[in-house]
Amino acid sequence: MTLKLRLCRLHASKFKELAHVASPPFLHPGKGFLFIFRQTRRRPRMISYTAPRSSVMRTIVLLAIWGCLTSVWSRLECVNVMNTGFAKAEGIASQRGKFLLAALLLLQSIALGQAQVPVQPEPATIRPFKAHVPDQVLIDLRRRLAETKWPDQIPGTTWEYGADIKKVRELADYWQNKYDWRAQEAKLNRFDQFTTEIDGQQIYFIHQRSPRPDAIPLLLIHGWPGSIVEFLALIDPLTRPTNNNTPAFDVIIPSLPGFGFSGPTTTRGWGPRRMAKALVVLMDRLGYSRYGIQGGDWGSAVAQDMAYEAPTHVIGLHLNLIYVAPPNPAAIAQMSDSERRRFSYFDREESSFFFLQSHEPQTLAYALTDSPVGWLAWMIGKFQLLTDNNGDFLTAVDRDTFLTDVTLYWATGTVGSAMRIYRENRLAEREAAPSPRLETPVGYADFPREVAVPPFSWIAQKYNVVQRTEMPRGGHFAALEQPDLLLEDVRKFFAQVSQK
Repeated sequence: MTLKLRLCRLHASKFKELAHVASPPFLHPGKGFLFIFRQTRRRPRMISYTAPRSSVMRTIVLLAIWGCLTSVWSRLECVNVMNTGFAKAEGIASQRGKFLLAALLLLQSIALGQAQVPVQPEPATIRPFKAHVPDQVLIDLRRRLAETKWPDQIPGTTWEYGADIKKVRELADYWQNKYDWRAQEAKLNRFDQFTTEIDGQQIYFIHQRSPRPDAIPLLLIHGWPGSIVEFLALIDPLTRPTNNNTPAFDVIIPSLPGFGFSGPTTTRGWGPRRMAKALVVLMDRLGYSRYGIQGGDWGSAVAQDMAYEAPTHVIGLHLNLIYVAPPNPAAIAQMSDSERRRFSYFDREESSFFFLQSHEPQTLAYALTDSPVGWLAWMIGKFQLLTDNNGDFLTAVDRDTFLTDVTLYWATGTVGSAMRIYRENRLAEREAAPSPRLETPVGYADFPREVAVPPFSWIAQKYNVVQRTEMPRGGHFAALEQPDLLLEDVRKFFAQVSQK
């Protein structure tokens, strides 16, 4: 509430105008009110006052200010009151009444020590959250899908030039006419969801506790173009295992800053290291002093940075992607053909998106944020290349789950901001010193169709790998493609490290 008075004459002073009796709240404890006086031919003069928290002191202040106000009131001659909802009046008595009303409102605020507007929550507040995309967003999405301007494709080609138009049309039609976001939203809302603010950024997360008192806190971190959707099928078996001898977990699944319900980032520098620091704060805020982490893709990088940042808190890392640069030129020459083939991802055409997003994420964002089919095609291309499939990525991942991942980015307006992690990481790496060997215990799940896989001998030099599992099948999106294999490996790893 803001009250504005215009005083034409104050006999007791040379001040010509009392411009504001302001600030919401007026005299909330710890806050303040502000008087701005304007003198003729002089700059505005500001006097502020902070209300005491003590009710006794507020009473003393109330009496003192009441005395001042009554003194001013007795001398008030005024012809105009503006912006208070009052009509103009020309009588002194009428104006005195309005001034008295304003004074009473001010004094009530002082006496009660209450704000006149809702108090903003403290940054450390953890707020419950339920997913709900506005109807208008979904209506707009379907309209854009219906009005797509389709490109041509060379007859007889499929995936040679990028996403196959046949597959894109098929999924675009399903997305527009049959896919049910509300059903997927209801599945998500089965779980306990929250938001909090860390380092000036909203962080969304699922926090599903196990009924077991011996549950291990476990942070699951996604990458790009993944999301929290990757891990939803793991929550129930992790928190409520059917066998009492199987480890149980309190599961925390954040949306990385810039992704999904965490919303777009608004400042520079949100690379893996800054994200790691934010998630360390999150786990501390939730009351966990010892916890494990699972991650792939960028989630693996963030997990590793968390272990460097808080080594006494992280009991172990379970990773399904570990990238290590060649330790020396001789190591490259010593690679076997199979090792060279698995490591050569960044030398192949399919990795071109990595370099584009590392250099020009904003340019790409214009197209993908405006066109849902453009965004869909971009995602289809990545899932086709990165999953362990038989020629169609939908044999590796569920169609509705895939489209929920696609829709989550679209509906939250984070298509562009999520891609910025590539550039932020590239810029940070140029200035970063080499990291020392990571002594935190690591469980490594090696899926056969993962990308950019270095020889294990390189990994062992850099990481304290206490469990290595060569998986029989699966690709880059392990939690989506092979949730059962990943689940059992996570349980096995944390069963041993949690006992140490």
